[in-house]
Amino acid sequence: MGAAVVIAPGLFTTAGHEARELTRRSEETDLGPSGLEHLHQVVGDYGHHYSRYSADQLWQAALGDRRHVADLLRMRMSLAQRREVYITAAWLSLVLAWAAHDRGDVRAAIAFAADARHHADQANHDEAVAWAWDVETTTWLYDDKPEQALRAARQGAARAPAGSVAQTRLVGQLARTHARLGHTDPASDALKLLRGQAEEQAPHARGLFSSDAARTWSVAATTSLWLGHDKQAHTFAEQAMEVYGRDLRISPTRRAITALDLGIACARLGDPERAVAHGLTAISTPRYSSAIVARSSSLGATLEHIYPKATVVTQFQLEVTALKETAVSLRT
Repeated sequence: MGAAVVIAPGLFTTAGHEARELTRRSEETDLGPSGLEHLHQVVGDYGHHYSRYSADQLWQAALGDRRHVADLLRMRMSLAQRREVYITAAWLSLVLAWAAHDRGDVRAAIAFAADARHHADQANHDEAVAWAWDVETTTWLYDDKPEQALRAARQGAARAPAGSVAQTRLVGQLARTHARLGHTDPASDALKLLRGQAEEQAPHARGLFSSDAARTWSVAATTSLWLGHDKQAHTFAEQAMEVYGRDLRISPTRRAITALDLGIACARLGDPERAVAHGLTAISTPRYSSAIVARSSSLGATLEHIYPKATVVTQFQLEVTALKETAVSLRT
């Protein structure tokens, strides 16, 4: 028989104490439950009230909150808390990416979209990753880089959870980026999905991270214009404008983009006066966005090409020039 194993007195007691101490240390945190609740509320407020504030106001406020979250990540916290803070960092960077896009700062928009993706990826939060690709798609599209926009839309669609709002949004991104590039078949396929989605959605849903029938019709209108389906674009844009007309405070930027698309459709269908009327409605929106400047330029170019001598066209071009000058002054 082998020698008996001699166990030192108190060994199990010591080991148990050490295990409990290790557990206690892992639970040590400088971030209480109220701190996380506050972060969730901050993110929710930005998403819910995004359109109430100017892009500059959002930029300044969200940048301060994002820096605060960066400071929090230097503190002691549990793994679960750290994941929540990483997710919060991702959402705040998404708000900053959208604010930068609205201000016309492409480099900042792309940089904060990448930061949002990084933090969401670290937290295994696929929906926030998809939203980051969504804002990048829009930024590249309005910067007239449709190939990069399509790449971003495809990346986002691959990560968006099935049935999520992000997935719905990215179907629209695929539709309009394919249409912008002249990819008729995939754009038409995505457009069919959009029409089905619109029938299942509420007319309007409030918030930055939302999707609704009005926005879906608006994206379908843009897609149809790029496919050359002007009557269809007119119908989609009118459907969206009917919803936006119920309350001028809802989705002011998207409403303006829709009005400009409706104007382009009217111009192509032989009604320059109504086209200009829709354009003037759009550029008078109190909430500035670089996307409105870009789309108003498209309407102006369409009008000038089809009706080069029309007085209403000259008047509209003067208004667009003034809008561009305002945009330059805001960026400097």
